[in-house]
Amino acid sequence: IEVSPKLAYDPDATMAEAHRIFTAVDRPNVMIKIPGTKEGVPAVRACLEAGLNINITLLFSMSQYEAVAEAYMDALEERLRRNLTLRGTSSVASFFVSRVDTLGDQLLDERIAATTDVGERRRLDGLKGRAAVANSKLVYERFMAYLASRRWQLLAPAGAKVQRVLWASTS
Repeated sequence: IEVSPKLAYDPDATMAEAHRIFTAVDRPNVMIKIPGTKEGVPAVRACLEAGLNINITLLFSMSQYEAVAEAYMDALEERLRRNLTLRGTSSVASFFVSRVDTLGDQLLDERIAATTDVGERRRLDGLKGRAAVANSKLVYERFMAYLASRRWQLLAPAGAKVQRVLWASTS
């Protein structure tokens, strides 16, 4: 269940709404969707520290993914420091795929239209539809690096669940 997108740039309001929804639904498996904006990351961390399950949405770049993966591990480490269980806290990082190609292809079309070189046009046209998968592969490699990290190796035995990467908008 998502917090209102109108709150995406207001971390305090996002946290309050996430807590309100989590309490109202009152189910251990409910997952609250919070946009992965710069302002949303502190709300994500605070909600995870409080034991809420969070689906971080609208992730398009490696830097956004890294920020929410770090927020997840930071929150779990804080829960561990406070002797709180890690077993019930879950998170998903929803990484958007096709929208990257939509924008990338538009930019390529502009460059194709601006060149008269036939070889360059062919080369640029051959790049269309490839940015999103390449971007996703890089994020997956980073995800695997997080799982191999010392930080994660200390959290996993304490009952931490893997923050799954969800490939969203894959049309």
